Amino acid sequence: MYILSGIIVHERDWKTIENNLTRLKEKIFPGLDPKSWELHAHDIWNNRDFFADEKLGLNLAKKQEIFSKILDLVCSSEVILISVIIFKDEMKNQYFTPQPLKYSWTFLVERFEHFLKQQQSETNNGLLFVDSSQKIPESEIKNIILKLVRDSSDQQQVEHVIEDPVFTPSHLRNLIQLADMIAYVVHRHYRHDPKFKDWFEGLKPKMYQPSGQLHGFGLKKFPE
Repeated sequence: MYILSGIIVHERDWKTIENNLTRLKEKIFPGLDPKSWELHAHDIWNNRDFFADEKLGLNLAKKQEIFSKILDLVCSSEVILISVIIFKDEMKNQYFTPQPLKYSWTFLVERFEHFLKQQQSETNNGLLFVDSSQKIPESEIKNIILKLVRDSSDQQQVEHVIEDPVFTPSHLRNLIQLADMIAYVVHRHYRHDPKFKDWFEGLKPKMYQPSGQLHGFGLKKFPE
């Protein structure tokens, strides 16, 4: 399974959310500089790397507290969420050349474009900020987005997504870290982990739902 999650934030709100998350990180580990550690959901939940330090006291209760507080912040912020779930095993069975990276970014960009077009006021363009810390070469993601913007997709014309994404290390952007937390919750929910069910349900109201339609928009599963 491959999960790609994005957070849509208006330019007037991004700084407020960044600052709120910094303050929350200060409360989670009061003795640490919030810039010295990242919200890596997998590492938090599995006590990996930075979070393996016993001094942090990262027992189950503390991990649940971290996830709950972070997701409460998401739910109280001016954000819209989009998550794409690619079932790689099913793709292998149905497609001669499965391309989870291409499909996931295509679906994400299409839904970002749909959101921009649906705004009541004059539509502004949207810019993608992408985690440069991941293992996937930046050129692959750039090429997918560039082709979508210049040639459009099979589903719709892409007119309002700026073709040049900004790649930035996750430790410099709290919102990228936040997207990682959201993707992990979605991933564990679709792995049928009962510990994540309530968190996933709590995120649903923030997912993109034009005319009340969640599936296919704020949540896109492929193959269906």
